[in-house]
Amino acid sequence: MGSRKTFSSSWEPAQSHGTPRTGILRRLLKSRTAIVSLTLAVSIALIALTVPLLPLQDPLLPDYDQMMQAPSSGHLLGTDLHGRDQLSRLLWASRTSLLVGIVATFLAVSAGVVIGGIAGYSISFIDSLLMRISDIFLSFPAILGAIAIMAIFGPGRQNIFFAIALFTWPVFARLFRSTILSVKERTFVQAARVLGASNMRIFLRHVMPNSAGPLVAYTSMAVAGAILAEAGLSFINLGVQRPNPSWGMMLAESMGQFEQAPWLILVPGIAVTMTALAFILLGVAVSSVIDGRNERAYL
Repeated sequence: MGSRKTFSSSWEPAQSHGTPRTGILRRLLKSRTAIVSLTLAVSIALIALTVPLLPLQDPLLPDYDQMMQAPSSGHLLGTDLHGRDQLSRLLWASRTSLLVGIVATFLAVSAGVVIGGIAGYSISFIDSLLMRISDIFLSFPAILGAIAIMAIFGPGRQNIFFAIALFTWPVFARLFRSTILSVKERTFVQAARVLGASNMRIFLRHVMPNSAGPLVAYTSMAVAGAILAEAGLSFINLGVQRPNPSWGMMLAESMGQFEQAPWLILVPGIAVTMTALAFILLGVAVSSVIDGRNERAYL
């Protein structure tokens, strides 16, 4: 009962001892999982942003005299099948993965918030219609749906954004709708309505801020899912196209070379795993803080 009280009070309007957001941020900063995962995610993002400024070799330029070289001072992570520097390709690929993860998730969240908000505040017919449409998309496994979209429209980064977002927005729509239905029945929302506040003001001032917590938590996990989806699509040659670097493409090109050059598979595999894990654990930490539960309950 104590944990439920913590959850409820954390999202009520500001009290004299501080705002709800301040309390949540304070608890989040005390979470080891949040600190470690946020540090890792920010580090990867900073690397992706500063890659053009780093003194790296051209990730697209082949050197057939240096094919499959083991890690050395000249090539810290070795070279691939075409003699290209593995470290350079790894860091440049991080830009692709993060861009796809962030943009695709942003599109999905935007669509989900709009549709979920309309459903949560509409008459039952519109609500039911929108939820049935979301059920149609949810009935397809996301990765299979993305593969079908990419097969129809062709590979390319822009199509990856659309393909991933198309099968991700229903989760955000349902999550936001369910949170709205709960929050708009709270005492402070009813009080604002009695005082004559418009539906738009109630939505922006009370419902939206108090419904954002679960969205933030799941958004972090959705970024991880989008990164893994991009790697999977690139692995089967439906994502980023050669010779542009992508972690999934790097794995695909190295298949069958594990015994001769294990670094070709281990390096991009570890990179995509650690990046996805960082965003997943960050979402777990945010969920645990919002619910007032121990992080281990989610792991």
